[in-house]
Amino acid sequence: MSIDAMPSDAVTGSASERRKVVVSSFVGTVLEWYDFYIYGTAATVVFGTLFFPNLDPTSATLAAFAAYGIGFFLKPVGGVILSRFGDTIGRKKVLVLSLVMMGLATGLIGLLPTYAEIGLLAPILLVLLRLIQSIGAGAEYGGAITMVAEFSGPRERGLLASLPALGVSLGILIGTAMFAALSAMPREQFLQWGWRVPFLIGFALALVGMFMRAQVQESPAFEKLKQRNLIHQAPLSDVIQRQWRRLLIAAAARSADAVGGQLFNVFAISYCTVTLKLPPSIGLTGVMLANLTGLAVIPLSGLLCDRFGRKPVYLVGLIFMTAFAFPFFWLVNTKEAWLIYVALMLQYGVGVKIILATSGAYLAELFDVRTRSTGVTLARTISDPLAGLTPLIATALLAATGAYWSVACFLMVFTVLAFIAVAVGPETHQVDIAEPDRLG
Repeated sequence: MSIDAMPSDAVTGSASERRKVVVSSFVGTVLEWYDFYIYGTAATVVFGTLFFPNLDPTSATLAAFAAYGIGFFLKPVGGVILSRFGDTIGRKKVLVLSLVMMGLATGLIGLLPTYAEIGLLAPILLVLLRLIQSIGAGAEYGGAITMVAEFSGPRERGLLASLPALGVSLGILIGTAMFAALSAMPREQFLQWGWRVPFLIGFALALVGMFMRAQVQESPAFEKLKQRNLIHQAPLSDVIQRQWRRLLIAAAARSADAVGGQLFNVFAISYCTVTLKLPPSIGLTGVMLANLTGLAVIPLSGLLCDRFGRKPVYLVGLIFMTAFAFPFFWLVNTKEAWLIYVALMLQYGVGVKIILATSGAYLAELFDVRTRSTGVTLARTISDPLAGLTPLIATALLAATGAYWSVACFLMVFTVLAFIAVAVGPETHQVDIAEPDRLG
């Protein structure tokens, strides 16, 4: 029987192929978030000193963070460029290219000479590698959930498409643990070579991921399109012109975890340290515990959305985040470490992770198979610049009002927006994702 003659549900690949796809996608997502997290941490503790030494300490840190922020603005560009090839030449090829770009750029940052060694060329190369890293990362997560979804049967798609989200938590955890261990080194040794270790490990992660992805077959849904001569050569224009309603729904739905992730993963640490004058270890420990919580919440959310549908689980997560926006700050403002941990574990480890996990299958099922890679990636990366600016916006709101309520309301704007989008959007868990135009 040819692939064209097979029932659509049969075009999902073998169990062994599904395992390879899920694991390789997971490794790629770990690398993506590990890269972003160690760069952000290094920007805080070392890049200002080594790459922008002629500036005062505040300006040097701002310059290092500017290079970090560029990544969030370049991800949509990289996502649009690379995801088009995912819809025209194949999902697998783009995922391999994305991993090569991320791993190579991350590893080379660990080999960079400093300003003291090569002068102005050092920060220029740092920014250039950051651009390459960000462009590669732009297509990684959207491509990963597209690939996993297309290898999954309808009864398991929610669970399997949630698993790349585990890479978000694990990548942050590994990056946090790495810098926590290295921070115990004498300052001079850390500045000489210690800070390079986490970046060089990026080489190893990329090699493991590339080896695994080389063993993976192309998506059965994409192969079916090729055999039927249905490859779309202009997927971006199709998504914008014909599927714009789905794009708006998906982008609005995703905005809540984009803002929430950066608010509780980055701003919360600053709030505890700068505003509440608590030791940095409290915020960092809270974030680590929240990500550990996410390792259990993510697959559970995937299982639940397979049983009850995507929309009910997504909406529950958004309701929880909205309702807990003010209680989160009430708990944190007690300055009690254990209550801060509880607040972060609930809002970030439960609320944010529920919607992040559920969005995998939901976004993949929203878009036409011929333009899925482009649609999913565009819907996710549209919010990345906002995510990158979220800590700055939250800090500015706190400074302008002098009160936490402004930050809580900022979060609620996006959780309510996402709730409306998902509520008016279609339920997708029973659609045939291998066939074009399932949702009209």
